[in-house]
Amino acid sequence: MSKLEHIHITVNARVDPSFKALPRDDAQRFVDKLLAAIDMKPLGPLNWADAEDLDFPGQSYVQMITTSHCSLHFFSDTNEIYFDLYSCKPFDKDKVIGLLDEKFGLREWHGVLYTRATDSKPRLRMIGSMAGTQRVPDSHGAELHATAKEVMVATVRN
Repeated sequence: MSKLEHIHITVNARVDPSFKALPRDDAQRFVDKLLAAIDMKPLGPLNWADAEDLDFPGQSYVQMITTSHCSLHFFSDTNEIYFDLYSCKPFDKDKVIGLLDEKFGLREWHGVLYTRATDSKPRLRMIGSMAGTQRVPDSHGAELHATAKEVMVATVRN
């Protein structure tokens, strides 16, 4: 077995206002396409739910994969998605973002790409399309100013 990578990507986004719902069948098709694009396999069936809390209407899913999991929450009142993909196997983040954009029509988004391995120092990188400077504290409390679409934010130290 090759070395495990432990990569986690999170994406928080405002999506096209014309996107109104993520029914179970649409969620399954999206997950199938995502897993094919990043060469991963499901580990059991898709766990999908329509919101029971009407204060936060929308849909959610969790898909266990042989290398870990992916999940997505869609909030229809605010047209927002919150997506996670964690894998011990490397994947192409640009393919993941491209599929999210194709399905949901990302309007503005930000996220984090980071490593979670226990045998090396974690690395954290902010990603996204949101314009403007972000003020982010580093691991020592000093503020970093980020203006590029992708910047190294911090290297977590032991």
